[in-house]
Amino acid sequence: MKKFLSLLLALALLVSLTACGAAESTPAETTAAPTETTESAAQAWPTGKEALQGKKVIFLGNSYTFCGQNVMTIQNTEIGQAERTGDKGFFYQLCKANGLDVEVTNWSFGSHSIKDFFDGACDAGRECQGEYHEYCLKDRYFDYVVLQCNGENELMNGSFVEYLKEAMDPFIEANPNVKFLMHVPHMAYEKNFKWTSKLQELTDADIRIANWGELCYDVVEGKTEVPGATQEFSFHSFVINWSETDGFHQNILAGYLTSLMVYCAITGESAVGQPWEFTNDSSLNPSFGWERMKAHHYSYNDDTNFIEIFQSEADMHGLQQLADQYLAKYNAEN
Repeated sequence: MKKFLSLLLALALLVSLTACGAAESTPAETTAAPTETTESAAQAWPTGKEALQGKKVIFLGNSYTFCGQNVMTIQNTEIGQAERTGDKGFFYQLCKANGLDVEVTNWSFGSHSIKDFFDGACDAGRECQGEYHEYCLKDRYFDYVVLQCNGENELMNGSFVEYLKEAMDPFIEANPNVKFLMHVPHMAYEKNFKWTSKLQELTDADIRIANWGELCYDVVEGKTEVPGATQEFSFHSFVINWSETDGFHQNILAGYLTSLMVYCAITGESAVGQPWEFTNDSSLNPSFGWERMKAHHYSYNDDTNFIEIFQSEADMHGLQQLADQYLAKYNAEN
């Protein structure tokens, strides 16, 4: 009798193991095709306004992202995600002016490099030193991640794209279809940061480029002309002159160009004809406004004509034409 029961138990165990093996193999066979579809979808960039409607966008950078009101200035002590979500800077306002509902997260901290966000405790030497920014960014599901590097120290070792993956991978894990952009500040050219020569690596990796910095630098240096311009463009047409030590951050004209080129890089729309009136509307935010910017950020020297440029449709349309040209220069194959 005992032998009979042992035989029955062995048969039951064998049937159970066989059924378990069959159950494990079935999902593997049925999920192979969807995985391939997901990978294909992740490579496709949507076009037109629908590319941004209802989407989530995060800007990850430093003062060359938030100066000029592309996104709003926030103190480094405010490190929580909740207080940095729902940003209403120029990028949001441009989307809104186009009838789009977009959620913008401002993950830009003064003097930070990309490694400060995803490389353990922050050592940027600012008020948030020792904080773990990667832990504060609890929701990493975004449709678009806009990166901005800090200079030569971002090169580290190895390829530029491999280094950037430290920041990209957490977003990819949260959303395999996330798209990445890099906006390039003017100081990358003023200081001759060598990483700008590696922009082709980014486009090869399907990262779109909004090179507003090269546009501003080339205009100031006379390497390119603004079509139909009525104004003379100088360094401080785009850059503040706040103090003896801070005359290098972008003003709201350059901040507008940042938002404009990121918007057009995502949607594929032309920059020509895009609105800019919101940049002077203090009812949207008290920190907006051309005269306010001049009064607060040109206190060391008020020699600038960015207001006259904003007031000239010819000059603004000329800058928008250049924005299209510089976007096409780096994103023609994307």
